[in-house]
Amino acid sequence: MDQPARGEGVRDDDAPAEHVRGEHAVTPSPDDRPRDKQLGELADRIVRVARRIEAHRFRDPLITPVSPLEALFLRYVDDHPGTSPGVLARDLMVRSSNASAGLRSLERKGLITRAADRDDARVTRLFVTDDARRATARVRAEWAHLLSELLPPSVNVAGALHVLELLDDAPAEREP
Repeated sequence: MDQPARGEGVRDDDAPAEHVRGEHAVTPSPDDRPRDKQLGELADRIVRVARRIEAHRFRDPLITPVSPLEALFLRYVDDHPGTSPGVLARDLMVRSSNASAGLRSLERKGLITRAADRDDARVTRLFVTDDARRATARVRAEWAHLLSELLPPSVNVAGALHVLELLDDAPAEREP
């Protein structure tokens, strides 16, 4: 049986071939894989990169630390000003008790405010504060610096951002 030539990988039906460059194995171009494998790899990479970004320790002392769940709530309220706690909990698929605890914490940190609805005082409306907007800008600046150190300038950031926007804007669940 012939051995693969140097620089060629051995292909397995379930795993992508690895091409050897120097002493480092390099995963083949995603274009060489079937779409379902590319999508599975994309999801896996999104989760891994998200964990890496969340593990980043902020250097800016003016950034108010929040938990990943609080950050999710803060983004939601920023994207949906005037939402109610119940709608937030429903849309983010979290228990109302967890939403309430997270929102109370964000309120104590000065990142959201609550206001009674003008038409129905029984309904509470949520809004981000100016402090939250400034903190978000600082967080994004640090993340931009982090990613700029990790990615070469030739990377198509706009294309990657477009794919992630499509995923983020897609309905949470699809009917079978």
